[in-house]
Order: sequence, then structure tokens, then C-alpha cells
Amino acid sequence: MKPRSWIRRNWLWAAGGAFLAVHLATWLMQRAMRSAVRSEAALRHKAVEEKLD
Repeated sequence: MKPRSWIRRNWLWAAGGAFLAVHLATWLMQRAMRSAVRSEAALRHKAVEEKLD
């Protein structure tokens, strides 16, 4: 009988790890985009205020 590979023995751990990695990556990207949008909006707001003064 052939020895089973690591992925065949631990497929559930591998699938769970991949699932968590994908969700963590998307959460981090959303957080970075949200921060970028907020900072850009703040810069635009500041520019508008300076224009009015």
C-alpha cells in the first residue's frame, strides 16, 4: 500500500486554511480601500473649504 500524501491526509485542514486565507485577504483589501476612499474624500473636502475661504 502506498503512503498517502499530506494533502490527502489533511485535506480538511488545507481547505479550512485556504478558506480563512481568502477571507482574511479580502477583509484586508476592503479595509485598505475604505481607508483610501476616506482619505481622498477628506482631501477633497479640505480643498473645497480652502476654495470657499
